[in-house]
Amino acid sequence: MKIQVSSILLASSLFAIAKIDPEPENRSPMTEMPGRFGVLFGGASQESGTSEFSWEQLTLQGGFGLRKALNDELKLFYGMNYRLTRIDEGEFSTGADLSHLHDLIVPFSLIYDSLDSPWSFFAQISGQLASDFSDITGDDFDYSARLGAQYKFSNTFSLNFGAARVRNFGDAMVLPALGCIWQPANDWSFTLLGPRITLSHQISDRLIIRGGGFPTGGLWNIEDDTGNAVDYGFASYNTGVGIDFKLRRGIWLTAWAGANFVNELRAEKNGDTIFEEDLDNGLFGYLGINLYEW
Repeated sequence: MKIQVSSILLASSLFAIAKIDPEPENRSPMTEMPGRFGVLFGGASQESGTSEFSWEQLTLQGGFGLRKALNDELKLFYGMNYRLTRIDEGEFSTGADLSHLHDLIVPFSLIYDSLDSPWSFFAQISGQLASDFSDITGDDFDYSARLGAQYKFSNTFSLNFGAARVRNFGDAMVLPALGCIWQPANDWSFTLLGPRITLSHQISDRLIIRGGGFPTGGLWNIEDDTGNAVDYGFASYNTGVGIDFKLRRGIWLTAWAGANFVNELRAEKNGDTIFEEDLDNGLFGYLGINLYEW
């Protein structure tokens, strides 16, 4: 409830003082990934129908991002991201308190982009602490990494490819990465960035409608009720429609609603599966702020 109230108050206060700035953002809201502050709400039931699950995920991503230009072609980005996940498993017993799951992520990214070449290159490594903060051990620390390249065919289309080690799907895994950015007109764009897919249409200078999908989840090492260290993984994929409203230059209010799929909650101890609970499809909602200048 505190998360819901705080997000609504923040959105309301920013909306009340909104002043539309005609100047464009440094980063286009049609194609660029923003920094984020927002709350996602989701829910689904067990396939057996015996219990209802719900979850909330608060994200502060890119809010502390910093950039340093090493030269005209090479840039370094670094920052700090935070995510809080709360899972209510209803009558199902997970054997642990999943109401305060924290992710603290420190990413370092290096981008090479030459004006004389259609190629650009990207490398990122992120240290991560994933815990309930009740007892922090070495098992709570991990990392994710990405390595890729982009080829710009024209001013309207570019292709991305590479590989990534991720923790977004309830497990740590290495996956190939393929994506594209296509903007056939100023008011239309399509982006495919790993598991995140978005089709956007800009209605006016202050309003964008979107449709697409993106994942939710995480992997945490915490103590269960008996004091044993257990890896709890949660994964969900959300598809729906969203509306972005410009509050002022570089700051957009965003809201999404839709359905979630492939929902799963599982637990492992020393590599052995304790349980793996598949959930039915459910619903989700998201309310947040997108930052295109930080």
